[in-house]
Amino acid sequence: MDMDIRFDLNEAQSNILEKYPEWRDLMAAVEFKNTPAADPTGYSGRTVYYNSRNLRQFPRDAQTYLIAQQLMHIQLAHQQRGEGKEPRIWDLACAAVVNEMLLADGFEPPVNIFRQKDAKSLSAEEVYDILYEKAERDDFRISEEEKPDKQSDTQYVAILKKGEKNNQAGDLQGAQNRDIEDPGLAKAVAGLADLLEPSMQLDYDWFPADRIRDGILIEQFRPYPVPHAEILLDTSASIDEDLLRAFVRGVREILQEDAVVKVGCFDTEFYGFQEIHSEKDISKLEIKGSGGTNFETAVRAFTGDAETKIIFTDGYADMPETRSDAIWLVYSDMPVDPPGGKVIYVKKPEEINRYEVDFLIT
Repeated sequence: MDMDIRFDLNEAQSNILEKYPEWRDLMAAVEFKNTPAADPTGYSGRTVYYNSRNLRQFPRDAQTYLIAQQLMHIQLAHQQRGEGKEPRIWDLACAAVVNEMLLADGFEPPVNIFRQKDAKSLSAEEVYDILYEKAERDDFRISEEEKPDKQSDTQYVAILKKGEKNNQAGDLQGAQNRDIEDPGLAKAVAGLADLLEPSMQLDYDWFPADRIRDGILIEQFRPYPVPHAEILLDTSASIDEDLLRAFVRGVREILQEDAVVKVGCFDTEFYGFQEIHSEKDISKLEIKGSGGTNFETAVRAFTGDAETKIIFTDGYADMPETRSDAIWLVYSDMPVDPPGGKVIYVKKPEEINRYEVDFLIT
């Protein structure tokens, strides 16, 4: 160990803020813990763990890089987005994406960091699919020749051999399996995660004083839930209830854990919102409606509180006149051109093999 190199957390934080000044609030709200268990860095929830002794083995620039890695994982909600995925493959996919982002922004990494082809243009979910497929196809395990020095890249995790996967991700308590059997819908939900990424980042605000320091009440600057997400289900569509619930479940899992999520059904009328907090709420979700479809009714149902707006439909109706920034997930090949918003086309299982790309984002 080179005793001439020290680790200074404040210095690393200052170096990061030079490149990402917008992270000042994030860094103020995240807790940093020096712990021997970190090898040399890691994260969980809103805490960054580091081992100051182990970090002394790295040049100063690499120390900054390793701290920035953990903050980037928190900023992109990778722990929440990994629920239901094979954790070691998910960690590797997230590492590949974060490494490309940090490299593109000029950070100096440790030697031999893990890189995945095309990761700079893919989401973590897309890289995960690539690595998972390789694990399934090739009984894949990183060879010793391919495997970098463990201390050179703390995000490196070998992919499990076929048959050794589990359905939990990270160390979250009560993580749910991602229960979407329809491959087109699963892909669309993954694409949705990219569009919603800004909404999944942490937001912060000052809260009333609730602690005393040196005899003075101190306000706290801490995270608060992201604004409301509202999902509208077209219940006139030829989509069964199980698939509708699977869609809601998939969307709920990619949103921040403490987000407020409301689900409403519509056909020619809107049947009100039901708030979703848990898997039990999704199972009890009341699916109403069976008539025609009126998209004007749908877009007018969104409230002013909704920052994230999603419409799940088969698309067979006239587009609304009212402009909306909603994301439309269309479970058919019906051309849809709403005023405002974005569209994701979901290919049905029987159509998947007919197309190279099974969803499009326009």
